[in-house]
Amino acid sequence: MLLSCAVVLGSARSDAADVKPLTKEEQDKIDTAIDRGVAFLKGAQVENGAWKWRMYRDRRFQAAQSALPAYALLEAGVPADDPVIQKAAEYVRPKALASDFTYEMSLVLLFLDRLGDPKDKQLIRTLATRLIAGQHHTGGWSYRCPILDERGEQSLLRLLGFLSKGMKKGQTREQVLRGMEIPPALQALPVFRPNAALLWREPPSSKETIADSAARFSEVGRTDNSNTQFAMLGLWVAQRHGLPVTPSFEIMTARFERSHLYPSGVWWYGIDEEGGSRSMICVGLMGLAIGRGLRLATPGAGIDGKKDVHILKGLAALSRRIGRPTGHMDRPAPFYDLYFLWSAERVAMLYDLRTIGDKDWYRWGAESLVTNQKPSGWWSGMSPHMEWTGKKNYDYRATLTTAFALLFLKRSHPMKELTAKLPLRGEQLNAGLARLRPSDKFPVRAAPPSGTSGGSQP
Repeated sequence: MLLSCAVVLGSARSDAADVKPLTKEEQDKIDTAIDRGVAFLKGAQVENGAWKWRMYRDRRFQAAQSALPAYALLEAGVPADDPVIQKAAEYVRPKALASDFTYEMSLVLLFLDRLGDPKDKQLIRTLATRLIAGQHHTGGWSYRCPILDERGEQSLLRLLGFLSKGMKKGQTREQVLRGMEIPPALQALPVFRPNAALLWREPPSSKETIADSAARFSEVGRTDNSNTQFAMLGLWVAQRHGLPVTPSFEIMTARFERSHLYPSGVWWYGIDEEGGSRSMICVGLMGLAIGRGLRLATPGAGIDGKKDVHILKGLAALSRRIGRPTGHMDRPAPFYDLYFLWSAERVAMLYDLRTIGDKDWYRWGAESLVTNQKPSGWWSGMSPHMEWTGKKNYDYRATLTTAFALLFLKRSHPMKELTAKLPLRGEQLNAGLARLRPSDKFPVRAAPPSGTSGGSQP
């Protein structure tokens, strides 16, 4: 079926415009922006290995707010033995070990994997195990995950190893589970539950306010696609260190199959509620890529059995939210949400897309970054807007936003192995986008499916 899709898509003529290579002058401007951003981040580190200008005054996510700039510096070419990187690692390790925050553990996993220090093997295993245990019955993640003791960690990894081994032999997760004896303490974890026992619905909202941090960061909170995206990235790099993550990814893939809005092509912030930024489209596309690459697509999902439809619709929706380059890097360009730029960049790299549809995504984003960089090398920490409220987003602060910018400009690709496993290449996907009907490319806003408060199917 996948091969036949590839043939059909490959036979279509893509409407993607030819991408002109960057001129030497353009590349020099980008390289200069990267060098200035690197210099700023290195100069903004404080003596203990952390960074200035933290996002939260209550000292939340301290390890994450150091792991992200350190990871960006590594991606930008700073060597692992650089004193700035080593100081960051020493600062991050003990704080990550004490953390139960999804965002934090995931970013630390990205950093430690990229750092490549063998002594971090046990810490990587511990953080990844917490993420696996923190997955909800909706296939996603909330803000916090449980902290397991050593015995619980070992038991969970042993059972997951057996489960993953059976799945690699061609059995489904449910088939392997029938022959397993799960200890009572682990029976509630989604990876050990049959699909029929997974609820695919969130608990009722407690209508908490933004100030009610105790409710927002409770362990039994509602999941969202932002936390899920970071858990996805963290677990992907953790598997390079022998962590059995396939069962978790199977449930996660089903989440994005179920919550995709056809024909609008979007995913929302939550699985069953309206609202979210264009970045959530990128999260859904990443989730589907994992499912396609690892052959974890949910049986019966998709439209008319065509498993590529969700991806094509998602890419069409993403293309609509990307602008066109002006062709100039020497005059002011609009400033865009850097969290979105980083998300779109990872999707384009993941699917091997030189263009997204007919949009030259890299030149478009690079023009914005080159022309909006501050004289001292940083980028503004304020995201211009939250699409579903019309208000400004969190102040990411200079160090975090500069990290996002560097990751975009360097075309960071934390999931390189997955690209080679995808059944369709970038040119074929763009050819598929060209074949979509105008009503599919530019659909009217879709209403939530009947019986839900938002974007998921029951």
